[in-house]
Amino acid sequence: MSEQLAISTADLTRILLEDALHNMFMPADNTAGNIISRIEYIMLSHDINAPLLATLLSPWNIRSTVIQDPARLADYLSADALEHLAECFNLNPDWLNGHENYPIALSGEWPDTADNFRMLINDSSNTEVIFWHSFPFAGNTKREYYGVILRQKKEINGSVIYPALSLSPTILNDEKRKWLTEYTTRQNTTMSLRRVTLRPGLAGNLITGQILPVSLFNTSLLPW
Repeated sequence: MSEQLAISTADLTRILLEDALHNMFMPADNTAGNIISRIEYIMLSHDINAPLLATLLSPWNIRSTVIQDPARLADYLSADALEHLAECFNLNPDWLNGHENYPIALSGEWPDTADNFRMLINDSSNTEVIFWHSFPFAGNTKREYYGVILRQKKEINGSVIYPALSLSPTILNDEKRKWLTEYTTRQNTTMSLRRVTLRPGLAGNLITGQILPVSLFNTSLLPW
């Protein structure tokens, strides 16, 4: 799983173990601890450091020295600051504030027309795009799912971050299949376009919201 999340096994184990133990033994008193663990997960997944995070949180006067001290950071993170971070990284606010375990990230909606799909893919803020397919769920109802993940450049308070937005994984109809084929069969010189096959477990985690879509850009994936 650490390979899927593109962070070290030690860091992943620590974050997940702390979160699980907190939920088991201190569910009512440990919201702050959950929040700090989730902030660490965001930083690891997006490869950002304390000074950069401090820039994102500068309207709340949260300095990098505060971010490096979990006990102090918990006192500084207001509801507004957490909502701002969730918006920056396309996250579920209720996950970030410790009220929900899943989904971690918010999903984007598929455009309603081919022209709008082209506009979405060709948006100048996109730096990388992953088109994927997979058979995530076994059994008699096993079906092929498709998805699109956009890595987007955002400039906030003078700093640049690269969060990802995943369109809701779906079973394509014939019309949407044509939209996808247009981009998966051509080269693009303005951004990186990748066509990949996701392993069932990884696709299932993405569909159920248990991982951040951005982690796929740092993971070795199978070709389509």
